Amino acid sequence: MLDLKIKKLNENATIPTYGSTCAAGADLYSCEEEITFLPGETKLVHTGVAMQIPNGYVGLIYARSGIATKRGLAPANKVGVIDS
Repeated sequence: MLDLKIKKLNENATIPTYGSTCAAGADLYSCEEEITFLPGETKLVHTGVAMQIPNGYVGLIYARSGIATKRGLAPANKVGVIDS
């Protein structure tokens, strides 16, 4: 198992969680109370956490299929890549 160091930068931050034992990745959460998007609008959404990605690994941010499909929400460039 990989030892991933996570630090809360905001008191409203939620540490990422796995939705099930079979989940391929952890869920990230916004630390902002409420965000409203207008159709076609792009916004930066803060998680309020910092993670130390070990050398040789990468952090990937993808849209959750349920939310992306039902609400039309997805990362602006469709995938986020966080290098170590």
